[in-house]
Order: sequence, then structure tokens, then C-alpha cells
Amino acid sequence: MGLAAALNTGKTSLFTNQKAIEITGVNIANVNTEGYSRQTAVFSDYPALNFGDYFIGTGVKVSDVQREYDAFISEQLLDKSQQLGAEDAKEAPLAELERIFSVGEENLATEIDRFFDAWQELSANPSGQVERDLVIQRGELLASEFNTISNDLDNVAANINTTVLSELDAVNLKLTEIADLNQRIQTIEAKGQTANSFRDQRDQLLQELTYALGVQSFEEPSGAVNVQLPGGLPLVQNSSALQLEAVQSGDSLELQLVIGGSSFDVSGRNLGGKFSGLFELRDEFIPSLKQDLDYTAYQMIQEVNALHESGMGLDGSTGIPFFQNPGNHMSQAYADNTVAGFVGGNVSLVVDGVDYSFSLAAGTYSLDDVRDQINAQGAPLTAETAQDESGNWHLMITPDYDLTRNSPLSVSVDLSELAGSYDAPEFSMSSSAALMSVAVRDTSKVAAGDSSAPGDNTNALEVAALKDKNAVNGEDTFVSFYGKMAARVGVEASQSELARRGSGDALDQLKTMRDGVAGVSLEEEMIALIKYQRGFEASAKLLSTVDEMMSTVLGIIQ
Repeated sequence: MGLAAALNTGKTSLFTNQKAIEITGVNIANVNTEGYSRQTAVFSDYPALNFGDYFIGTGVKVSDVQREYDAFISEQLLDKSQQLGAEDAKEAPLAELERIFSVGEENLATEIDRFFDAWQELSANPSGQVERDLVIQRGELLASEFNTISNDLDNVAANINTTVLSELDAVNLKLTEIADLNQRIQTIEAKGQTANSFRDQRDQLLQELTYALGVQSFEEPSGAVNVQLPGGLPLVQNSSALQLEAVQSGDSLELQLVIGGSSFDVSGRNLGGKFSGLFELRDEFIPSLKQDLDYTAYQMIQEVNALHESGMGLDGSTGIPFFQNPGNHMSQAYADNTVAGFVGGNVSLVVDGVDYSFSLAAGTYSLDDVRDQINAQGAPLTAETAQDESGNWHLMITPDYDLTRNSPLSVSVDLSELAGSYDAPEFSMSSSAALMSVAVRDTSKVAAGDSSAPGDNTNALEVAALKDKNAVNGEDTFVSFYGKMAARVGVEASQSELARRGSGDALDQLKTMRDGVAGVSLEEEMIALIKYQRGFEASAKLLSTVDEMMSTVLGIIQ
């Protein structure tokens, strides 16, 4: 040991403090970088050497660059990210649904009131052409409002599909990037080095994927992270990444994951985050609203048509529906269409004002038998039985299309008097709201009374009285049922907003906690910078002193 050892000690100290200053500079430079974790130089001494009866150290080195990281906070961040993603996704569609189901002055409820008020005005002057014209016009405006709301609901669902498609490529790119980062991290850390920057990038991508898909991740001892969907389907394994695919069929869009030669549907429990929120609205909430809207339109059509067909116009016409009653009446589901589920009873069947009703003699009948008996009546319609994806059977009745009116024929079906081990099919019509239209064009055919007498207002009063009748489910008027639909939308939007704010606040708090552990504090970095600067200056002074001593020794020798 001697001056050479002291010179080496000063050199290692100088280089170590220089490296620490560089690391501090990197921290300061990334103070505003999203997802960056503060890095800290870990110092360790060189092995001491034996000098007489004791050991003396030989210098210092940077043995590692440590990345500040808290596994618990990181897991909480991922959990809250997927919750926030699910609620954020609902914000825009629910705002659009609130506009569609408005509670302002102009909405579907307003048109329903105006339609029945027009009938009330007609009852005061049954033969008045202006009043009759107004009834038809209000019917057209009401049908148009039903059409508009139905189309708007379809548009919201289509916009959700567009959103999913627009973000799918970005999601797949992130999966590929994580697989690439896995390979880089494994390669670097296999050599005993640290891949801090790559780990930060991967954590940021994982948080973004969790927000979008609700993915789960597990780190292997090698440093690679495996990523999978909430339902367990794998997305990233080591350096291999799978890709999500969008499969479109008409207006339908579904996500699939291809593994080997097999395709797996990605929906329900296999999804989380933003995509989960979008599909929940598209596949559950919007269809339930549309079903209620169709049911309201269907009940409106049936109630008004039943009274209008029983009345008489000024020209003596009768049996004419006020609204077109387009087809595809879908029954409730049956587990089996071949068993003898029904016994005899009456079947009411009226198509475009013509009665095709019939009776089934005492006996046993399957759903196919009921279908065949309906088709045997010679009515301008087609009855079919079909099996859905769940294996249940349905009875569908589709009336023929009237080219002169450019719409399907009106159809009314009542199977309630059929009896047996199964309940009689209760028909509701899909797309009633979208297809609703007025059948009457001639004011003389508006059935204001039970006769063609100019002052007969009997039927007009009965139609006007539907305004206050509990015609929907036997519990609600048309207006009150619409109010329930609008309230459901409002409640859903409010609950989603509360959940979104709660998840957002929780995420902000967790980010603050993470910043406290792993974030860059300029004050702390300035203190560290001064400390390393002083260390660098002291090391330089040590080298200078040792150099002077060596010069003195060399001078004595000379």
C-alpha cells in the first residue's frame, strides 16, 4: 500500500461521484415523464487489502442502479385503472342516450300526449276534416319519433363498434411491444445488469392495457411478464404476443382470440376495462332499452288498431288498422317444439283487417303443429319455427309485404286461449319502433265512431281514453312507461358518473402515493446533486494532494 493505492482510491471516488451525478441528471431530466421511476446509485466498496495487521479499503464503485418500485401500489394502480376504464367508456354513450331519452319539453312522451289529444279534439267534431287531418299528422309524427329513437339506439351501438375497431390496433401494438420488452429485459438482466428504463416502459404499457382490457399480469423469475385476459385467455407469453381480431357480420361485431387453430370469443368475463364497459352497454343496456321501446310501440299499435278496426269511417269503411303492424312476431322460448305442449283452444288471427281466426279441436299439439295450423288458414303470412343459439324454439309470424303501401301488412295474433303444459306464446314484435308507420291516408277512413254518422264520436273518445289506460304491462300508461325508460337512463348515467369519479379519485391518490415512493422530487435531486458534487470535488482534491506528494517523493529521489 502506498501513494499508488491512494491515487487509485481517489480515482474510483471521482468516477463514482461522476456516475452518481449523471444518474441524478437523468432523474431531473425525466421529472415530467409519465411512468418514470426514480433511479438511485447503489455504492459499494472495493475489497480491502491486508496492510500489516489491518485491512485498508481500495476505493468505491457503483454496484447497481436501483429503480424505486412498490409492488403493492403498482397492483392497486392496475386495479383502479381497469375500473376507471370501464366507467370512462360509458360516459359518451350514456350522454347520447340521455339526449335520446330526453326529459325536456320535446320528447316521445310529448308526441304521445299530442297524438291522443288530437283524438280528443276529433271527438268534439267527428266529421271535421281539419281534426281528421290532425289525427293522421300526429300519428305520423308519433311514428316518426319512435323510428328516430330506434335508429338513434342503433347508431349508439354502431358508434360503440366503431370505437372498439379504432382502438383495437393500438391494443394489439401494445401487446407486441410488451413481448419485445420482455425479450430485452431478459437479455439484459441475464447478464446481471438492470433494465430499469425498459421496466418503466413495460409498466406503463401494462397500465394502459389494463385500462383498455382489464388484463392481468404475472412476472416470471426470468423477468418476463405474462399477460392474460380476466377470463384466463393468454395474450403475452414471454416474447410471444397474440392478437385480438374483430369479426364483423352485418351490424354485429365480436372480438376473437386465435390460439393455434382455435378461435375463442372474447366477451363477458373475458373482458375488463374500457372494452368491457362498451360491450356492457352495447349488449345489455341498449338492447333492454330497445326491447322496451319496441314493446311500447307494439302495445300502442295493438291498442289503437283494435279500436280503430272496430270503428267505422265516414265512408262506411271498417276493419282498417290505423297503424301498420309489420311482422316478425317472436314468441317466448320453448325447450322443445316436438312434444305435445298444447291442447285445443281458439286462435285469433287478423291480417290487414281480414279475420282468419280458427279453433284447434281437443287434442295435443306441438309448437310445429300450431305453426302448421296457422299456415293452413290461407292468410297472407308465413309462420315458422326456429331454434336459437341457446337451443330454445320460437314461433315467428311474418306477414306478406304490400308493395302499394310499401310496408308489411298489418297482423294481429292472439294465442292466449290455447292451453296446455306450456303457456300460450305471448307475442311481442321486434323492431316495432323502427317500422312503425300510419296505415290510414284518407281522412274519410279515420274511424271516429261506431257508425258513419257525422256526429258519432264514440270511437274517438275510446282512442283518446287510451292516454290514461295502463296499457303497458297492465301497470303503466304509455307516457309513464317512457318515463321509466328515461329514468333508467338517467340513473345509469348518474351511477356511472359517481363510479367514474370515485375510481378517478382513487387512481389520483394512488398516483400520488406512487410519486411519493418512485417519483422524482426536484428538491431531493438537488440535495443529492450537491452531495455528489462535493464528493467529486473532494475526490479531485484527494488526487491533487496525492499528486503533489508523489512529486515531492520523486524530487527527493532526484
